[in-house]
Amino acid sequence: MKAKEWLLIVLVSFIVITMLGIIVTPEMIHSAQVANSKATIDLIPTSIVPLSGDRIITKRYKITITLPTLTADEKPLVDAIRTAADNAKHEFLQALPDWKHLPEFADRQFDLLIDFKVISQIDTFISILETGSSNTGGAHPIPIKATFVYDRKLGKLITLADLFTSFNPALSALANFARSTLLEKFQIEAPKSDEGSLEAVQEWGFRMRQMLNEGTQPTAENYAAFIIQSAANIQTASPGIILVFPPYQIAPYASGTQTVEVPAYIFAQFLKPNYLSSFAIQ
Repeated sequence: MKAKEWLLIVLVSFIVITMLGIIVTPEMIHSAQVANSKATIDLIPTSIVPLSGDRIITKRYKITITLPTLTADEKPLVDAIRTAADNAKHEFLQALPDWKHLPEFADRQFDLLIDFKVISQIDTFISILETGSSNTGGAHPIPIKATFVYDRKLGKLITLADLFTSFNPALSALANFARSTLLEKFQIEAPKSDEGSLEAVQEWGFRMRQMLNEGTQPTAENYAAFIIQSAANIQTASPGIILVFPPYQIAPYASGTQTVEVPAYIFAQFLKPNYLSSFAIQ
């Protein structure tokens, strides 16, 4: 091939690519990725899927959603995270105040900040922690906290109940452990007698126990957020689970998120046989 012909081909190719770069939008790319996701997974079962997050900035609001990188054969987890992100974005936009009726918000920028992070993983499980906040004009931002636990061998998301043959006894054991652990922690943090009146200190103690007892009742809703603890390496059995209590569930907003590490021996007798080897039972 002559040099002039080769140069012409390169020039034409560059022009075509440039034109495509102009007309191809991120939305079109995302749609194509979704449409071809199954084929990609079938062809490359161990490939890496870097999820595209969301970053939108307008005069009225700012949205920043960070998503993790997962393997292609974890598509159910990928889909669940993407759905959670989209739902949070939709709820945020719906909750924005109408500045036409509330002119005091006309020049204020609101924000939605969410981070999905791989918080732990062992051979059987991968756990994702969702954390963030939604600010739509309230007294303080609304905290966002959730977890996603994925069973790699079964290829599906699981709930806490899925770990056990008998969920109610297991839930009672978890609730008792969580309540006693948190009560001990809160009592250490309690205001001292010289930090307020006797009535104020007693009132603090009453309200603390009331919120703690209500938030640790053995219900599936109270224990919806959990992660499988990581071990020394991915092939090592997990030492237990971590219960996650979002703000307001067991303590005031100012206390933030509370977590309780539950060693495997607390719930080992209730585990399904196929999960016994996933936990280090002492």
